[in-house]
Amino acid sequence: MLAALCGAGLLRPAVGRGQGVPLPDSSATPAPISADSLRLPPPPPPADTVVATVVQPDTVPRPPPPTLHDYPYADSLTAALHRQGRWRALDSVGRLARAAQTDYPALRCRLADAALATGRPSAALAHTACALRASPLDTGAHYAAALACLALGRREAAAWHTRTLPDPTRRLLHLPTHRLLDRLQLELSGQTTTSAFRGEASVARVGVGSRLSPAVSLLQSVARFGQTVRLPELAGRPSFTVRQWEYHGLLTAQLGARWQARGGYSYLGSRFGATRYPGHLAYGALAYQHPTFEAVVGAYAGRLTDTTRHQTDLRLTAYPLGNLSLYIFGRGSVVQSGGRSYPNAGLGLGGRLQPTCWLEAFGNAGRVPVLAEADGTAVYNLLDPRLRRGGVGAYLALPHHLLLRLHYTAERRRRALHPSATYSIYALATALEWTW
Repeated sequence: MLAALCGAGLLRPAVGRGQGVPLPDSSATPAPISADSLRLPPPPPPADTVVATVVQPDTVPRPPPPTLHDYPYADSLTAALHRQGRWRALDSVGRLARAAQTDYPALRCRLADAALATGRPSAALAHTACALRASPLDTGAHYAAALACLALGRREAAAWHTRTLPDPTRRLLHLPTHRLLDRLQLELSGQTTTSAFRGEASVARVGVGSRLSPAVSLLQSVARFGQTVRLPELAGRPSFTVRQWEYHGLLTAQLGARWQARGGYSYLGSRFGATRYPGHLAYGALAYQHPTFEAVVGAYAGRLTDTTRHQTDLRLTAYPLGNLSLYIFGRGSVVQSGGRSYPNAGLGLGGRLQPTCWLEAFGNAGRVPVLAEADGTAVYNLLDPRLRRGGVGAYLALPHHLLLRLHYTAERRRRALHPSATYSIYALATALEWTW
């Protein structure tokens, strides 16, 4: 019977200790079946289907915010500020980017444009210098540098920067590569004295400039001076006329963005009554043009009247505000004549009151028998030693590329052959310069 039940499947073989497990009672109530248990599993997605997994928002990894350390972000931000003309913001972002070690030529060119737009040509020159060190042929950097040099009055350096620019751009800046006549200067000056032994004097000067190449220019001038002098100490010739003719040529070569060489020659024909004294003076100088200052070391050597003369100069010009709104200029000279040395020093201050108007005040002191100034353009070589000199000047930029200069000076001199007698000279000079 038991075997029959086992064969029929009503009893299963014992597990473990040999005990049989009875079948459930057929009369018992069956367990309820839920609808979820009857659902079929979803079919698998096709092979080319991407399955997206929904992740809670607080677990999404976020990228770090962009900083100026990143070149793409810094470049796009500064380019947008440059297009919008937001120069102050561009300058601030540029300083932060350079502090973050993000620096490249295009950024420097944008910062140079911002500096020019805000009236800071010295800062623009500093930026273009960095850009040109990394990319010497960058025309945008050369153009910005030329504009900055013109804003600081450095015409020769500006012409050097335009040597690789197209002709229309050079014409726009009035800086041709070659031109026989690109500058004309006219100057008239009158002098009065407080001495009965020195008459009134007059000076007339004509100058022309030529552009020989983008890096070389030539300035030539001819001047005439005349004055009546009385020397009661000399018997038989108490009164005579002093006349001087001067030719001056100055060659300027721009050696690079900051270095400049100058060479000049002056012929001074002096006539004291019936006596003539030809004079020759050679000049050489080397200039260094930093964005915030300019230093010039020069030397003169030659024979004027009947004496050998030597002069050594050191000139400095500084721009404390980075533009012509305020500039300081000074000169220290040592003149050697007749076996003696004569030191002379000068200091001046200038500033721009309006976009087309500048004012200057200057003075110098130190007894000198002769003195060459302004790269030898003006050579003082008269009978009476100069003791001190001071004055004021005004520059007015007029239409059609005209520049008007007005100078009023007062100086103290010592009468020749009468060391204890001194007198004053007052002079008013007017000059007009036309640049093509």
